[in-house]
Amino acid sequence: GKLLFNCRIIPGRGSWLDFEFDPKDILYFRIDRKKKIPITTLLYALGVNREKILDQFYTYDTYYFDSDKSHWSTAFNTEKYKRPIKLAFDLINKRTDKKVLKKGEKLNFILAQKLKEKNLDKIIVSENEIIGKYTNEDLKDGEGKLIIKSGFNVTQEALEKIVSSKILKLKLANVDTILKGPYIFETIKIDKNFDKQSALADVYKVLRPGEPPTAEVAEEIF
Repeated sequence: GKLLFNCRIIPGRGSWLDFEFDPKDILYFRIDRKKKIPITTLLYALGVNREKILDQFYTYDTYYFDSDKSHWSTAFNTEKYKRPIKLAFDLINKRTDKKVLKKGEKLNFILAQKLKEKNLDKIIVSENEIIGKYTNEDLKDGEGKLIIKSGFNVTQEALEKIVSSKILKLKLANVDTILKGPYIFETIKIDKNFDKQSALADVYKVLRPGEPPTAEVAEEIF
């Protein structure tokens, strides 16, 4: 079966806090073993906004679209290869358009440093590499219509709209299943709350079911 992690904080005085993952890798918390609430609701209630949450838990790479050559590129970062990987895509030098390593070949930190010394600064990135990655900002088309909300991942349809809307730069999260999974992203996607007031009201409903919440009382109880 799947390993599900959890922990509990028991203070000398005050409420118990439980933190737990569900089978879908969404992170929840409970106050005094009551109804579970997405962990991002707790962060909202503490006054942390959506942008700060996403910036706190993840690092990001910037991807640039070359409208003349119709491809994406990003900086070649040797730090990403401290843990050796098997390349899922060809490694192509943007400056020369030449293939440096083939899909399936192994790349480690030492080799990455050698490639960097040979002036490998930027690499071409295929659309398939971008699809599935998460953004920390709202992306809108030329008419102001939302293409992707912050915290969501890029789809094929969204990427086509991004290109057609002439959005030439994307800031996308570094996520991998071993070191830093998409847990906060997936949690923020299912969280119906979006700011401190809505989060406090939700927490209050759990702590005082049946009582209508007001902003002042909700914050005092929290």
